[in-house]
Amino acid sequence: MRQRTRVLAFFLLVAIGAASQCAQAANLTVNCDNKETIRKALRVLAATNPQGPNTITVLGSCKGNFVIRGMDHLTLITKTGASITDRSGGTLPVVDIEDSQRVSLQGFTINGGAQGILCSTASLCYLTGNTIQGAVGYGFWVGRGSHAFLESNVIQNNGFLGANVDDGSQMFSSNDIFQSNELGVALGGGAYFVASNSSFLNNGVGILAAAANLLLHGGTISGSIGNGVTLLGGSIVVFRDGATITGNGGNGVHLEDASFAGFQSATVTGNLSGLDVDCAPQFTITHFVARTGGITNCVEPASPAQARDSMK
Repeated sequence: MRQRTRVLAFFLLVAIGAASQCAQAANLTVNCDNKETIRKALRVLAATNPQGPNTITVLGSCKGNFVIRGMDHLTLITKTGASITDRSGGTLPVVDIEDSQRVSLQGFTINGGAQGILCSTASLCYLTGNTIQGAVGYGFWVGRGSHAFLESNVIQNNGFLGANVDDGSQMFSSNDIFQSNELGVALGGGAYFVASNSSFLNNGVGILAAAANLLLHGGTISGSIGNGVTLLGGSIVVFRDGATITGNGGNGVHLEDASFAGFQSATVTGNLSGLDVDCAPQFTITHFVARTGGITNCVEPASPAQARDSMK
């Protein structure tokens, strides 16, 4: 009798362990061309396994607007170039990520919406290899203390901003293209933005920052109707690793209101306003602006060594 009890207990433990393992990882496939929906798959996972890890593989042309809230370790991926198109007439975001951690979208074309994708309320979002286009307002919005990591995306042809980072949020961009938006990237409210080899092409303004910090490693800012980079409200930018700012309709870099630009390694030339680096009269600061090779009206304070030399 005891042996039978031990065997039964063993099988119960194995069954519980298997069930627990299944609950920890779910892999669902949604084929929108067969009238299956991402929204339904999200409801199932939110009810059964919100902490993940979960993967939803998406096929076909999807239409709708959906919210990801309170989830963790969620990957939405397509290997066939699936699309998700707004169904709200431009009044809702296509994908709204709220209070969620490690949410990843890979390989989609996101069409339309008031915003293409939102990453909000202390969320952690990863976007890889997506095209985000045609939103009425913002292609991508990061706010309310969220962090976003972007790699090899194209964010284009959005009605207002390609991407907006606000409310103390952070965005890290690598090998992305922000093009043909009214404004490529806008930063405000204590935002932090790092870009590595990303391009800002043919926007109204390439990058606009107000009370924000930027670090640009390499990359190109070109073809803007206005300035390549505009810094307002005590913003700080450092250019490194051969960043190139050229061929913009206004200034390459325009500074106002106690903003600072440091040029560790950058080429800022060939912009069309007549000034490549423009310091507006109000309390602006630059460092090593002479390294850019461009035309400037910025006056830098003399270093102690320069001051000593001038007194000889």
